[in-house]
Amino acid sequence: MDYVQRYIYAVTQKLPEGQREDIKLELQGLIEDMLEERTQGKPVTDGDIEAVLRELGSPQELAVKYQARPRYLIGPAFFDAYISILRIVMISIGIGLTVSFAVQALITPAETLQHFISYIVSIITVGVQGFAWVTLSFAIIEYAGVKPRDWGSRREWSLADLPEIPDRRLLIKRSEPIAGIIFSVLFAVLFTFSVELIGAIVFKEGQFIGTASIFHVENFARYLPLIWGLTALSIMKESVKMIFGKWTRGVMLSHMAFNAALFILMVIMFKDPAIWNPHFMEQLVQLDVMTPGSEAFEWVESIWNEGRKWFVYIVALVTFIDMVAVFLKVYPIHRGPIKNIENL
Repeated sequence: MDYVQRYIYAVTQKLPEGQREDIKLELQGLIEDMLEERTQGKPVTDGDIEAVLRELGSPQELAVKYQARPRYLIGPAFFDAYISILRIVMISIGIGLTVSFAVQALITPAETLQHFISYIVSIITVGVQGFAWVTLSFAIIEYAGVKPRDWGSRREWSLADLPEIPDRRLLIKRSEPIAGIIFSVLFAVLFTFSVELIGAIVFKEGQFIGTASIFHVENFARYLPLIWGLTALSIMKESVKMIFGKWTRGVMLSHMAFNAALFILMVIMFKDPAIWNPHFMEQLVQLDVMTPGSEAFEWVESIWNEGRKWFVYIVALVTFIDMVAVFLKVYPIHRGPIKNIENL
């Protein structure tokens, strides 16, 4: 029976400590029952033990069956979507950093070599961050136990498992989450590496004169972790939409929850007056873009002063409209007739 104890040890050592004793007793009872059924009261031989243990399978496979949750970071239900989104994020990072490098090289050609070195370093560091954002997002989705409907059962497949053909209006076009991911990544790249370019970039006679950024660059840098958090949340939101491919109650609720979290984080950042450049109008005058006291100056100054106050309200309105649109897209359809999709 030494092989039995060694087999049980090999299985239980791969399980959480709190489960080992119970599984050990269960396995001992199971093996004894299988041996009794096999021998029918005859003496147990080494051949009987080997046959029973082979029937149970390798300790590694049996340990996996006893685990409450599969031990992998990204499971098969999500792996294809994970690779697709990872590819989109990496390409977006490359495009965003390349455009940023090109603009900076155009503005200050004398510092092109320095910009190029920074560009290469940024490609590596942001690429690692992008990989981490996507992987963490999918790991959280996996850990939360979310599964597409056709991955929810281990029983033998039957015709009853075939999903209903959804209403055409419930489908989420693949281009929608892809565009959302690209926008989120470009947003993060722009605000991380080129926030000083968000504003007025002034050229005269083909020569770069200067910039008037709408943000206070030094103060804005304090919010970079928040920018990365916003990006990670956005990627996670769009990943859920890409995985399911249609609006369901769960997808709708997750979309609303992510939108609410994104809005709260944006309020925290953009309501801080320290991130806005207090010398924006003065810099426009210094760059000879505006003339103090002119009608154009007063109009731009009015927009600048009021725009900062109304920015959060505009974001709130856009977020609210988006959430209402998604809600109305899901619930009225459930009460009405279903129009099948042809040529799927």
